[in-house]
Amino acid sequence: MCPRVGDPLGPLLESDLMLNLDNCRERQQRLLKVMEEDQIDLAVITNPKTVYYFSGVLVNPALPQVFLLESSGKAVLLTDANVIEPDKKPKAAADKVETYRFHSMDRENIATNWSQDVAAMLKTAGQEFLPSGGMLGLEFDSAPFAVSEAAREVARGGPKNLTPAIDQMRRQKDPDEIQCMRRSVNLVEAGLAAVKARLEPGMTEFRAYSIYYEAMVANAGTSVVLAGDFATGLRGIKGGGPPTPRRVNMGDLYIFDTFPIFQGYMCDFTRTFVVGRPTQIQQDAWGHVMEAHEIARRTIKPGVPAKEVYEAIKTHLDKFEAAEGSFWHHAGHGVGLNGWELPWLTPGGEETILDREVLAVEPGLYADAMQGGIRLEHNYLVTPEGVTALDRFPMDLT
Repeated sequence: MCPRVGDPLGPLLESDLMLNLDNCRERQQRLLKVMEEDQIDLAVITNPKTVYYFSGVLVNPALPQVFLLESSGKAVLLTDANVIEPDKKPKAAADKVETYRFHSMDRENIATNWSQDVAAMLKTAGQEFLPSGGMLGLEFDSAPFAVSEAAREVARGGPKNLTPAIDQMRRQKDPDEIQCMRRSVNLVEAGLAAVKARLEPGMTEFRAYSIYYEAMVANAGTSVVLAGDFATGLRGIKGGGPPTPRRVNMGDLYIFDTFPIFQGYMCDFTRTFVVGRPTQIQQDAWGHVMEAHEIARRTIKPGVPAKEVYEAIKTHLDKFEAAEGSFWHHAGHGVGLNGWELPWLTPGGEETILDREVLAVEPGLYADAMQGGIRLEHNYLVTPEGVTALDRFPMDLT
């Protein structure tokens, strides 16, 4: 389990892989306050990421999952039997864990029966929690139809949509979440170190990706879900996307913008490498993007509107004449259980930055004359004193 530490940037231990059950219970208390304000008697959590967030059990996202929280504070996890060892229950921030059979040779339609199993378990639990009905809180659009219908049957009112409140709750990260995100950061840093040492002209984008991924897996000791932009040269100017067989040319810029999922949590940070020695325009653009990060560090504070951070970064980047107007994307966003969370650093971002958010800030400049684009991204932990980068890999082009 992730230790509940006072310093979220303290040393990482090998056990820093999962959420801390005490922190999960604290998150349940926050949800109970939301339920009290909205007069909700039973919260039905069905998004597998949110189930993990409140229960501490890293459930299978491909199967139906339910976490129930009753207004008295009693919690029940309804999950598949695959999360437990034989004759054992998983350690969970719940008063009870009920499981269903995730595999059977006797079933005609396995997926349908999974949902029906969970729906039946939910009805039983609902009768225990709400014998005479009550107001229901539900995450909209995340539950299988049979499960959401079962939830409605056990309540006399609702459902009320819990998703907006939970989305806001998830913005402020607890110490165990920070530690888990730093573990994902470690994987990216391993990948960057490996590919930076071996990047050379004639190498395909896919070969570079393979070097990167192999180093991540070696660091993790298991498989890792990896997505991102692996774009070289002019292909990196308007987006990027997965790696291709394109061969890297001398002087090309290679953008590695990656967001792996490891043990439930994500990071999202970017480095750009040049193949060979940087040209003067590349070096100047790099310095200008680095200055954008200085502006971000000075601007980002709790209480500052997200759009103000975007405007400060955008105004600075547009002053680089050789790539004027090339900064076409957002300046950043929240990150955590998802790679893209609130707040968005965009012209229309309506959120105000909060203490304990983690923001992926990614200024960039792009031009044909640069042989591609330079995007550099930090994952910043916001505190009242300022911001601290969770990632520590050098920003240098070479």
